[in-house]
Amino acid sequence: MMHQQVMSLASQQLSIFLMVLVLYGYVTIVAMLPSTSDSVRRWWTVPGLAATIVLLMALRCGLKLCIYIWNNDESRMIPMETISTADESVAAGIAVSVVKDTTSYERQSSLTAMLSKSIGSIVGAGRKSSKSLSDGKKTTILMRQPYSLPDVETWPHRPLFVCLNTPVSPNLRVPKYGLGPLPLGQPFRFSSDLFEGVCLIRIKQSNSDDTKGDEEYFSGRKRIFQSIVQGRFKEEGIRVSDVLTGHEFARPLKNLPHPWVLRTASSFIGKVAPGSNVVVHTDQPKVEAILAGSSQNVRGDEPGNEPNITCRTIQEDCSVFGGVFKEGNVSASRRKRLFSHPEKSNKYSFDTETTYTFEFFQNLFDANTYSLDLGFAKVGCSSVLNGQPIQWLGKMKDGRYLWSFQVWHEKLISDSTA
Repeated sequence: MMHQQVMSLASQQLSIFLMVLVLYGYVTIVAMLPSTSDSVRRWWTVPGLAATIVLLMALRCGLKLCIYIWNNDESRMIPMETISTADESVAAGIAVSVVKDTTSYERQSSLTAMLSKSIGSIVGAGRKSSKSLSDGKKTTILMRQPYSLPDVETWPHRPLFVCLNTPVSPNLRVPKYGLGPLPLGQPFRFSSDLFEGVCLIRIKQSNSDDTKGDEEYFSGRKRIFQSIVQGRFKEEGIRVSDVLTGHEFARPLKNLPHPWVLRTASSFIGKVAPGSNVVVHTDQPKVEAILAGSSQNVRGDEPGNEPNITCRTIQEDCSVFGGVFKEGNVSASRRKRLFSHPEKSNKYSFDTETTYTFEFFQNLFDANTYSLDLGFAKVGCSSVLNGQPIQWLGKMKDGRYLWSFQVWHEKLISDSTA
């Protein structure tokens, strides 16, 4: 019954839109004929165009309603005898949802299957299968929890709190600040078993420790977040393909789109960035990418010649890697394409003498409100993240961490205790 309702509603929306579109096209052509007066042209064209825009919006809303009704119809969920665990799914590269009553379900949907296959065939056409960025070993994601944080009332950058993610490594330290809040807008030194250097995190319109510096950096730019690390590796011969960045979470995410939507999106991301690894429908979600392939700017310098990370612009210079980078004329966009491929980036490595700089910035996630800014609307993320913070991290494929810093928002504290 529900299947018929959805199909009927979708058919009505499409039929009405197509009929009116054809009618408007016919009238517009007639109105554009040389024999037609200017007043008639305006009479038909302007209202007709407005009507078409309204119909497009109505079609979009109608199709969204169809999908909502379809996805919220529990009568179509048929229990399966076999149960797929999250770990098995991750190993197989398949995203699945976790059901609390330990019974897995399969949606019997010809409509969703058709859409999934159609979109998937478009974005996945010609795509070669790629290996996961992880080394195949089972690792447990650890995160600092809200109970370890000071009272929100004492946060110096409220509503934000930046701190070290201490559980990931016993030797990951920030000597000057320890477990307390890390500065915003000012560099701070850190060290781990694999890396030592300085880090700078800037968030536009935050309660920064360097308000003037933030204003100068963000002025005239769309970006609203910057994180930058500069330092040297402590272990020789680390392959570029083995150093990852991204986000990872110790608990499942909430209120996610249907798995087929995420699988299609992951397929598209994988085509654009072959080195990415997106696994969200699992007990411990993660989004990984090769650090040198996803950073906006990367450079390597002899100690003492490295740029000041508080400057407004970091210039790309990867000549230290040799090979195609030897002449120093490889653009950031080409470097991203090369280093985002595990097979290609595996040919290059980091040394322990060079001072490396990795800069990342973006204009979509607004940390001040913990929401995605889509331009026309902001979508809150705190409830989806299940009370877990975003991170600025660098880690190895084998699970060892170079650095890991958390960016908390007071919204996450209430969500984690809800």
